[in-house]
Amino acid sequence: MAKQTISAAALIYCAVFVASSLYVMIPLHPLLSETYNVSIGNASLTSSFFILAYAFGLLFFGFLADQLPLSRIMLTGMAVLTLVTAAIALADTIESILLLRVIQGLLAASFAPLAFGYCFRSFAPSLQGLAIALINTGFLFAGVFGQIVSAAFADTFSVSSVFIAFSVFYLSCFIFLLFTLQPSAKANGLQLKKLTASILSCLRNRIVRSLYLIAFFLLFPIMLFYGAFEIYLYTSWPEFPIPLQLFRAISLIGILPSFFTSIVLKKFRVKRVLRLHLAIMAAGFLPAAVHLNVGTIAIASFFMIISTSLTIPMVVLLVGRHATAGTSAVAIYSFTLLSGATMGSALAPILGFSVVLLLIPLLFTGLTIFARVLPD
Repeated sequence: MAKQTISAAALIYCAVFVASSLYVMIPLHPLLSETYNVSIGNASLTSSFFILAYAFGLLFFGFLADQLPLSRIMLTGMAVLTLVTAAIALADTIESILLLRVIQGLLAASFAPLAFGYCFRSFAPSLQGLAIALINTGFLFAGVFGQIVSAAFADTFSVSSVFIAFSVFYLSCFIFLLFTLQPSAKANGLQLKKLTASILSCLRNRIVRSLYLIAFFLLFPIMLFYGAFEIYLYTSWPEFPIPLQLFRAISLIGILPSFFTSIVLKKFRVKRVLRLHLAIMAAGFLPAAVHLNVGTIAIASFFMIISTSLTIPMVVLLVGRHATAGTSAVAIYSFTLLSGATMGSALAPILGFSVVLLLIPLLFTGLTIFARVLPD
C-alpha cells in the first residue's frame, strides 16, 4: 500500500506540470506579439494549437488506455515531452514555436488517460477514488499555477526560460515515474471493432450527449476569460492596481471545494451539485458585467475556479454512470472538454473583454437550465 501511495503522489505531481502547459502561454501572448512582430491573435495560436493537439491526443490515448502497457507509454511520452519542451526554448520563429507546441500537446496527452487507467489497474479500491480526485484537482490547480510560474520566469528572465524550466520539471516527472510506477501487465492489443462499437454506444446515448454538450463549456470560460483579460490589460488597463501574480494566486483558493467532493456527494445528488455550480459561474460574473473594477474581476475569477472545481468531477461521474463504454466515454468527454478550451482560447483575442464578461453569465445561465434534462 505504501508503494501505491508513492505512485499516486507521483501521478498527482505530474498532473500539475503536464496540465500547466495548457496555460503557460496565456501571460506570454503580448510578449510574443512584440518579440516576433505578430498580432496578439496570432500569438494566441500558441495556446489554441497546443490545446487542439492535446484534445486529439486525449481522444487517441484514451481509446488505447485499455489496450497498451500503461507505465511504458507514460514514461516514453514524458521523456519525449521533456526533449520537445526544451526544443521550444531554442525556437527562433513563431512558426517553429507553433509546430513544436502541436507536438508538445500530442505528447502531453499521453499522460492523463493512461494515469487514470493506471489508477484503476494498479491501486487498491480504497486508494483509487482519492487518487483520481487529487489528479483532477492537480489539473484544475494547473489552470492558475501554470500562469503564475510562466509569468514569474518570463518577467525575471525571458520567454525561453519558461520552457527551459518546464523541461526540467518534466525531467523530474520522468524520474519520479521511473522509480515509482510498477510494470504494467501485458496488453491485449488493439481491437478496432470493439473500439468502434464503444464510440457509437456513447454517441447514441441521449444523456451522455447532453453531458458532452455541458462538458464543452466547462474549460471554455477559463481560456476565454484569462486570455481576454491579459489582452485587455495590455491594451486598455496597463496600470492594473494590484500585482497580477497576487490576482492569480487569489483565484487558487477556489480549488478548495474539490477537496470536499466526497463529503458534498454524501449530502447532495450529483445533478443538484452540478446545476448549483453552473449557476455559481453565472452569478460570479454578473457584478463584473454590470460594473468593471478590480473587485468585480477578482470575484469573477474566484467564482469561476470554484464552479469548475466541482462541475468537472460531477460531469465525469455522470458520464461514468450513464455510459456503457467507460474508457471510450471518458476519452470522448476529454476531447470535448479540451475542444471547448480551444474555442475559448481562439475567441479571446477576437471578443472584447466587456463582451466576454456578458457572454459567460448568459451561457452558464442557459446551461443551468439545460441541465434540468439530466436524470437524478
